[in-house]
Amino acid sequence: MNNQGWPNERCEACGLRAKLNMGAGANAPLYIRLRPCARCKEVRYCNRECQRKDWPRHRKNCVVPGDKPPPPMDSDLRVAVQGQIKQRGCYIMARANKADLKDDDIIQVHTIGFHEHDAPELAIPRLPHRLLQRAGGLLAYVRNEKPVDQPLKEGEKVSVNGLHFTASHVKGARLKDANFLGLVAVRAYYALKQSDGLVRCIELTLESEDEMNDDLKGAMARAEAAAKPSKEVTDAEKRAHARIQAQNAVDASKEMAALKLQEQMDAVDRDGAPTVSEAEAAKV
Repeated sequence: MNNQGWPNERCEACGLRAKLNMGAGANAPLYIRLRPCARCKEVRYCNRECQRKDWPRHRKNCVVPGDKPPPPMDSDLRVAVQGQIKQRGCYIMARANKADLKDDDIIQVHTIGFHEHDAPELAIPRLPHRLLQRAGGLLAYVRNEKPVDQPLKEGEKVSVNGLHFTASHVKGARLKDANFLGLVAVRAYYALKQSDGLVRCIELTLESEDEMNDDLKGAMARAEAAAKPSKEVTDAEKRAHARIQAQNAVDASKEMAALKLQEQMDAVDRDGAPTVSEAEAAKV
């Protein structure tokens, strides 16, 4: 802004420049500002008609200040997600607190691919790692065998691959927490902003498991072979996984360095030794 007004502003729809302020006083700007978008304040229009005309284009980029989508999903991971959704009907993502998992270590599993059909995503919040493959078969089964517009009902029982689950719809504060923690990959994949609303979610609770037998192993092997992704999808997923592992290692290193520095600072406060400078602390 300067005392000459805003002569370079143009209407996003028709390109019209800001209008001269014909009745301007001595201290008034020479130009009259165009009408801003009330939501993002980033673009301007000469009238309401132009704003309505441009909305189908602008709505894709109209973001409330501070309300932006999560960081974009890794490009290779996006390829893997798209390929698995095409092949299996959903992408199955597992999360754990450590990389070196033992059979009974607890993991969390959730899907990507239901939201695009306006159906709730599925999540298994606590599952032994040894059951991951069997649970993945369950999620793919639910996606492919049940009509998308008829999601699991509250308390419904579902059994696949010898695993028996009970479904419950996540609601209230737990659903909000799930959207910005457990379902963050879903929101990143669909580039959902906070103002886009919450992704619905159905939680599956493991009630019991049957022992593995030859028939069950054979059925799982046949299902896995039928849904085997292409080499392109598999390679993309491996590259994405390698990058995620590398980033996790960097984050862990930074966390350890910060912890070590905090211990040194605590020792300084306790023993009265020279304190760690703010510059040293800022390096971590």
